[in-house]
Amino acid sequence: MNEPTIGRRHVIAAALAAPAIIGTARAQGRMLKMTLADTVANPVYDICKKFAADVHERTKGSLDIQVYGAGQLGSQVNALTGMQTGIIDFVAHTTGYMDTIWPRCAVLDLPYVFRDGAMAAKVLDGPVGEELFKAFPERGVYGLCWGHWGWRPCSTTLTKPLTEPSDMQGLKIRIQPGAIFAETFKQVGAIPVAIDISEVYVAMSQGAVQAIETPTISMVANKMQEIVKVVNQTNFVYNAGALMVSKRRFDSFTPEQQKAVREAAKDMAVYWRADVATATDKANETMKAAGVRIADVDTAAYTKALKPIYDKFRPVIGDDLVDMVLKQTGAA
Repeated sequence: MNEPTIGRRHVIAAALAAPAIIGTARAQGRMLKMTLADTVANPVYDICKKFAADVHERTKGSLDIQVYGAGQLGSQVNALTGMQTGIIDFVAHTTGYMDTIWPRCAVLDLPYVFRDGAMAAKVLDGPVGEELFKAFPERGVYGLCWGHWGWRPCSTTLTKPLTEPSDMQGLKIRIQPGAIFAETFKQVGAIPVAIDISEVYVAMSQGAVQAIETPTISMVANKMQEIVKVVNQTNFVYNAGALMVSKRRFDSFTPEQQKAVREAAKDMAVYWRADVATATDKANETMKAAGVRIADVDTAAYTKALKPIYDKFRPVIGDDLVDMVLKQTGAA
């Protein structure tokens, strides 16, 4: 893939550093709304702003995407339904929420299906990613690219680490709403509770849940280091996400604008993953500096305990897609 031109880098940097100036120039363009699956403090917010600035330059200012954090245009669930109806134009969201509309996306959330980020990117950018996106238009959405929100450790307000699967017994843990997340934690004896990210801090502070399974960049963005005691490197899930666009809105773009959006999304897939990797390292250091313990777990024991999830979700995902992923990853 070719590197962005110097001109585009300059415009993107200017958009991030001086939004008021870009905002004035954008006033002549078509106003569009974009949101993401976390607050404006999450590094993915800046990644989305970079995409918006790139689209603005590629379309010579004819498309002006304004980026909003979770909660600013409705709940995390409402972001997807809003995009389907055309109220929201672009959404960057995680598969845990996408699973509720496109159940076959759960193949990306099978526990330990990806051994590393490089393997996940190869699967997402290949036939599997394309196959998953094929189902989106019938629900009023186009998939533009696949990204990464960071591996998902289990962080608790408890001081005892979750070293073995048995340590999960009876643990009340906040999860994403996808069915596979609920079944995964039930499999190891935990009590999963789906809560919007904007409500998690209060829920953990008041003891409604004792743990949260979310990337460290999200924990820091939501100030979880103030109440979390241990980050357990369970990392069941790579936590893929996608940039999507309302079909109704995209179909109204000119062919030139559609091409510009798709090209900007293709570039976004690359820096999205790279920026999240860098931000994750920084977030881990922030957690450590706050006195939070980063604990390893018995991955082999968890892998064995969670194998039944594969058979449970084959009927939902489809044998063809599960086998396609397992063939590439060797996780069978």
